[in-house]
Amino acid sequence: MSGPDGDVARRIGELVAAGRTIDAIKELREATGLGLAEAKQVIDAVAQGKPLPPALVGRLAERQAASAAVSADIVEVAAKNRIEAIKLLRERTGLGLKEAKDLLDAAVPVPGGGKRGCLLPLLFGFVCVGAFAAMRAL
Repeated sequence: MSGPDGDVARRIGELVAAGRTIDAIKELREATGLGLAEAKQVIDAVAQGKPLPPALVGRLAERQAASAAVSADIVEVAAKNRIEAIKLLRERTGLGLKEAKDLLDAAVPVPGGGKRGCLLPLLFGFVCVGAFAAMRAL
């Protein structure tokens, strides 16, 4: 989310006024978790001069509160075990798995940039060895 709920609503209005409908839809989806079709309907309504629906304004406020939920204790847990921190964040906020992970990643970046080694070469090796062993057994 790009700031407090008022900032998001203002930003969406600016994007619509500038004719940047796709960017406005993207901003709304990121801020609220809406689906593509639903976000497009809202942006089309805003383009026709209608205000954001009250339910969405409420959702923006909820997301802002959820962002504040990444408290010091969750940051501390994340330093030791990110999965546990995500679970704790989900319990406190009611967010879905992806939203909680994204929120935690934004608040507490993964050490080393979150890059991990690829297991694909290792798995490929096991499959090749298994296939070779099966062929030899014949």
